[in-house]
Amino acid sequence: KGVFSSDVINVPFSKIQQVNFKRNLLQRLIGVYSIVIETAGSQQKEVEIKALYQDKANELSEQLMSLKQAEHAEEMVEEEETPASYTRTPEWQFKVEISTLIKLGLTSNYLRGVALIITFYFTLREQFMLEDTLPVELPDQSFIGTGSLVFIMLLLVIGMFITVAETVIKYYDLNLKKFKDALQVEMGLRTNTKVSLKENRVQLFQVVTNPIQRWLGLYQLKLSLASSENALEKSQIKIPGLPSEIIKEIKDFFFKTEVAEKHVLLPHKVYLLRKISRGMIPVILGLGLAYLYREMVSFAFMGGMLSIYFLGISVYNYFYYKSLKLSVSDEFLVKHSGIWNQKQQYIEMYRLQSVSIKQPIWYKRRGLVNLVFHSAGGDIKFPVLQKAEAKPIVDYLLFKIESTSKEWM
Repeated sequence: KGVFSSDVINVPFSKIQQVNFKRNLLQRLIGVYSIVIETAGSQQKEVEIKALYQDKANELSEQLMSLKQAEHAEEMVEEEETPASYTRTPEWQFKVEISTLIKLGLTSNYLRGVALIITFYFTLREQFMLEDTLPVELPDQSFIGTGSLVFIMLLLVIGMFITVAETVIKYYDLNLKKFKDALQVEMGLRTNTKVSLKENRVQLFQVVTNPIQRWLGLYQLKLSLASSENALEKSQIKIPGLPSEIIKEIKDFFFKTEVAEKHVLLPHKVYLLRKISRGMIPVILGLGLAYLYREMVSFAFMGGMLSIYFLGISVYNYFYYKSLKLSVSDEFLVKHSGIWNQKQQYIEMYRLQSVSIKQPIWYKRRGLVNLVFHSAGGDIKFPVLQKAEAKPIVDYLLFKIESTSKEWM
């Protein structure tokens, strides 16, 4: 590629991890796709071909993945002689309707939309020097009586609208197609993306919901792919708005065996005490400032507000502590966490790269450790376990990592 400065990129078929389709609004109108070829050894896309018609894009994608997987010359010839595979029929498919996306937006964290509004307000004020037009503080009368209530309600409604719009644009026309050897995911209005997920590409399997979405029967699936990125969020495919039956179908496709949660580990109570003690720090600082400036601020009022804050943060930490659970079975590691956003993270043991035991100096006397599970799709952490309880689990996991003959990627 290139005119004045040309680059020649060579990618061995065996190193190809993913072939994705992407298209923006202009490419939609023209009827073409961008093909993105990714490998696990780079944080950037290796090759991108920006304008291919759909039949050519499908053909190229199928050829690349078949060449990657072919072990014999006969298999490659057979693939070349059967172009009908480019328009193969899925075993099942599922489409997320716009009404479902609207429900997701309404039940998601729309306070993020409020934060975007506030950020936009102050950014606009600073960049264009609109101090007179957009004052730093709103007039006092806007916070008096019903005016303040109307203003807060309006802000929340706008934030909710932004969250709904963002959800619909990002996941517009979300549909899944299950083929014999892959799960195909396509979504997006502004940037349409189509990804074909092979079984060996997915490293971590995560199911997320909240109480309202669970009541509506909606779950979000997050699939962490093999990547050189260490953070889970950098290499995830997010698929929201799925019913429990589809989650089970996808789980069966990727795992092949039933997930059994046998041996259960719970965090030590020291973890809860440390979380609550950390919540005391703002309270102590706040009381100190209130005492220093007691002529300007009511010490009793500030003490009452800080007491409510401390009570709330303590209750939150208690329920978060109760939600933490690590299950170990013969083949799987499952972590449960979260109060509002409830998460279940699954990983097959043979996909683990290593396990770390971390012991801060203040844990040594009590014999406590933190565990970190490393995979090609990112790390999973579990806090504060008894070392005597964690060590046999770590030994078993390391044995499973070393003794498996399965290909993890």
